[in-house]
Amino acid sequence: MKNKLKGILITSTGAAMWGLNAVAGKFVMGTKGVDPVWMVTLRLICAGLILLSVAVFKSKGKGAFDIWKDKKSVIRLLIVAIFAFAICQTSYFASIDLSNAGIATAMQQTSPIFVLIWLLFYERRAPKKVEVIVLIIVIFGAFTLATGGSIDSLAMPLPALILALISSVTCAMYTILPAKLIEKYGTFYAVGWGMLLAGIFLVPVAKLWIVSGTWDMGTILGFSFVVICGTVIAFGAFLYGITLVGPLVGSVLGLIEPVVAAFASAIVMKQVFTIADIVGIVAILAGVTILSVYNAK
Repeated sequence: MKNKLKGILITSTGAAMWGLNAVAGKFVMGTKGVDPVWMVTLRLICAGLILLSVAVFKSKGKGAFDIWKDKKSVIRLLIVAIFAFAICQTSYFASIDLSNAGIATAMQQTSPIFVLIWLLFYERRAPKKVEVIVLIIVIFGAFTLATGGSIDSLAMPLPALILALISSVTCAMYTILPAKLIEKYGTFYAVGWGMLLAGIFLVPVAKLWIVSGTWDMGTILGFSFVVICGTVIAFGAFLYGITLVGPLVGSVLGLIEPVVAAFASAIVMKQVFTIADIVGIVAILAGVTILSVYNAK
């Protein structure tokens, strides 16, 4: 029972850190004027180096470069770096920059639906009744967030909506693509190399050598939170927590992320959420929860 409670607290902490990460990113981009792509590039490089350092320390340096010795693994790593990290992270933070952390994070939570669609295509079968219900609920939630409940207008800026959908699709790829690499080389090596490689790819796009935004103590603290708390600690805590509570409880507790992001946005960034926003967020979380429970069974 103690391990279960410990797992719940640790997993919840990881998910909450991810939610606060979105708000810290919004502060760095919105208040301090740091370009989203520039911030994501530096974040990926820093987080990748930290994760690799942790992996080297844990394994005493064993297997640090094994992933580069297998051609198939290298190809998969390149795909993961580009789609699961570079595109996913830049579209996510750019969407936050153009809208707000709560809504952008909630939209990204629709990613399990794209995983479900991929599975239906892969298994060549029609969706089951529960899956159809989930699809309807999540689509309704996304529609409500995007339009504010009105067919005639978009409550969310169109560029932000497009970026959020790209983020959701590539987040689904993040769920599917790295699995074999993680199984073969371990989580920290696979993800660490993926993040570092993604950051390196983005350097010429972001023009990292040209400092973006205003850098003062507030910017440094905000960015440090994004890298250390919102990436390394959140990632490590969530994965460790899942080993104690199991994937079902872990996936449900992961839904704390958009809730924390929404509350923190309202308190820290003074973001205003409408009734339609709340209905949309609740619908998406409800649909993803049903899908998680159904998949576990």
